[in-house]
Amino acid sequence: MLEKLFSFYPGNYSLEDFTYAFSPDNPQFDLVLGIALLTFFLGYIEYIYSFQLVRREKSAPYPVWMHTFYFAHDSMGAIVFALASKTTGGFWFFTAAAVALVIWNLFEVYNLYKCIYVERQEIWGHLHDEPVSVKEAWFRVIGQIIIFIGVVNLFRVFMNDPYMFKWFIFTNILIAIAPGFYWEKRKTQIGASYKLAIVILLGTINSFTPLNMWVLVSDYFSFSNNPWFYLIGIVSIGFAIRNIVVLKKMSQKPSHMEDGTKTVW
Repeated sequence: MLEKLFSFYPGNYSLEDFTYAFSPDNPQFDLVLGIALLTFFLGYIEYIYSFQLVRREKSAPYPVWMHTFYFAHDSMGAIVFALASKTTGGFWFFTAAAVALVIWNLFEVYNLYKCIYVERQEIWGHLHDEPVSVKEAWFRVIGQIIIFIGVVNLFRVFMNDPYMFKWFIFTNILIAIAPGFYWEKRKTQIGASYKLAIVILLGTINSFTPLNMWVLVSDYFSFSNNPWFYLIGIVSIGFAIRNIVVLKKMSQKPSHMEDGTKTVW
């Protein structure tokens, strides 16, 4: 087992893994499609709650660097899947995934807009003696996006991740672990949500069950080939549970904001 953990490196997934897994010729096609739809759906819900929180409570559940990272990641993923669609003559999954990632990009643009025009003082105020200007906020957001585009592509090459599939699981690990620390740092339930924490937990569990989307597409992600995938899954689920514990330790947020807007449970 130690050799498997520290000395063994499996091969890699392939383009053909996708075209077979998401083809009606695959006997497990219905299962693969159902799990994939559930995975994408939970990912969308995780961002929809961010919409609600920043609109109602003027505070988002994720730090700005998560928005800029996800924007960089998803925009690169959209390009990669669009190119894969072209390579495969318009294979439906690659086309649909590219469109889905563009939609995610729009979600991220909305949240970044709110970071700049609503949250900029909360996010960057500690760096300035004067109020943070919109121009300064734009500068910082664009700078982060440029950095993350470089990082995503560099490590896509380092990880031999031609279709972003390894990066995709990292985004799920990140959303399981990071929010709780951010909420803890702010010391308030404002901008956080039990509903969101529960959805994150469900999404994390779904990502690491024995029938997760990754292993259904490629044996590269099986426990026998990639035990670290499941070990980090256990860690991620633990931190997703911790998010709920963090909220429980804080004072309950009011049912309504000062302007009368209902808060998000």
